[in-house]
Amino acid sequence: MIDVAIVGAGLTGLALARQLHLQGLRVALFDARMRTGGRILTDVPATGGAAVDLGASWYWPDTEPRVTALIESLGLRSLAQPDHGMVLNLADASRAPEALDAQGIHGGARRLAGGMGKLVNTLVNHLPEDTVQLGRRLVSVQDRGEHLALRFELVASDTSGGAPMEARVMARRVVLAMPPRLVAQHIRFEPVLPAASVEAMNAVSTWMAREAKSFARYTRPFWLQQGWSGSAFVSHAHAVLREVWDASDEEGAALAGFHAMTADTRPRFARSMPLLVSSQFAQLFGLDAQVDAITTQDWATDPLTCSALDLTDSLSGPPQAAPVLRRPHWSGRLFFGGTETARQAAGHMEGALESAARLADFLRPMSSSHQADASRADAALARFQQWVTAERAQAMPRYQQQVKQMLSRQDRDRVTQRAVLAAVEQTYSRALEQLACLTFGMDAPSGAGVHADEGRHALTQPVLATFAGFSKTLVADALVFNAQSCALSNFPDEHQPPPDYLRAITADLAAAWLEFAWATNDLLSSRALQAH
Repeated sequence: MIDVAIVGAGLTGLALARQLHLQGLRVALFDARMRTGGRILTDVPATGGAAVDLGASWYWPDTEPRVTALIESLGLRSLAQPDHGMVLNLADASRAPEALDAQGIHGGARRLAGGMGKLVNTLVNHLPEDTVQLGRRLVSVQDRGEHLALRFELVASDTSGGAPMEARVMARRVVLAMPPRLVAQHIRFEPVLPAASVEAMNAVSTWMAREAKSFARYTRPFWLQQGWSGSAFVSHAHAVLREVWDASDEEGAALAGFHAMTADTRPRFARSMPLLVSSQFAQLFGLDAQVDAITTQDWATDPLTCSALDLTDSLSGPPQAAPVLRRPHWSGRLFFGGTETARQAAGHMEGALESAARLADFLRPMSSSHQADASRADAALARFQQWVTAERAQAMPRYQQQVKQMLSRQDRDRVTQRAVLAAVEQTYSRALEQLACLTFGMDAPSGAGVHADEGRHALTQPVLATFAGFSKTLVADALVFNAQSCALSNFPDEHQPPPDYLRAITADLAAAWLEFAWATNDLLSSRALQAH
């Protein structure tokens, strides 16, 4: 029987499968597509030229340590996002674009040489043969006590007009590493999931679901000779693309852009879209940018990305999943994952890897040396306290990095609030990983009493106590930094936050702390069940 069945071969599923395989678990990875990668999709020309990412493209080393570390550990080569030169702004369709007073708008972003598809392919190659099974659409999940039963429809099978062929799989535990809305829309659960979980799934917008990207390749990056960076913004009412950037790499030149047209409008212009996009490039960068060959990826037309709810709602910004989607279901046999469920960097590849790390914490097999020994728990708690002491000192540098990146991107909305929350959530996420690696076993430290009291693990309180005053101290240090920062001196709400702004920061941190407390208890309880 499979130890862990993972449904969804995007970055979360691939990274998780790799981690669990290295830990000795028998893992199977399923996807309804006939390719791996999910929303990572790279167009690589057969005859040479730039490899262009149609989905996830960038990562930021200063503030996204997980994806940075993974890329380095796999020996993949990265390149800086071209960012030198003038940024153009086209606010009036009847006039020429104007240069903005902006440099380096991508905030130190990097891409992979050869495209992000290289990351996907490398992760697949690190898995045993036959781990990944494509063309399998999950239909139902049934809880049978000691294991879960999964039913798949075989997407690629030739049914000759009959019922689709099926495959059935048994697994001790299951991870659904796919957009929550697609889970709620397409998968049947027996028994039915709690109403709160289903409501939480439907409330999380799917990242990229309503987006479309287009690009064109060129023989040379001619825009650089004019002093242009290749980056541009288009804000007039008839814009085809709202944001454009230089998508060149070492193999060739390219321009790419996000569409300004809404998902429900684009189908009406599908036949003329190449001409419209080409004309938009030419309006920005001159006639040299006008080409016949335009490639477009419209994620709203992909039913394995975009749910029915995504097509009808008006949510914008990064997805925000309710904590219930990060908690184990069915007594620790069913889990939800994917970038939408991440505590931090949701929607980014960093968020996908944060989700994979969280899931690995719960699914990591127990060591045979995990003995029921209170002194062992005492020693583990002492090591964790030492780790927290050192880790707390890194929170302020993380805050400063977040602020720097936001300002470099001209992102000036509630800088302190968002940067503090990001630094705190990163610390909490690392703490959970540290807890999962320690040999607490199933016991409390000396004198801590019984294993659990009304669902609360006996170690939860002493673990949480190590963070006493953490967020309050970070906010105080952040305000001191803000007061001394020249970059923030022109933003009075960041320099001297008004009471309502401070209350909003406090509310965010309180919510993050509550979720961390629940996650800590869930993790310790789950590990204790494994020890039994």
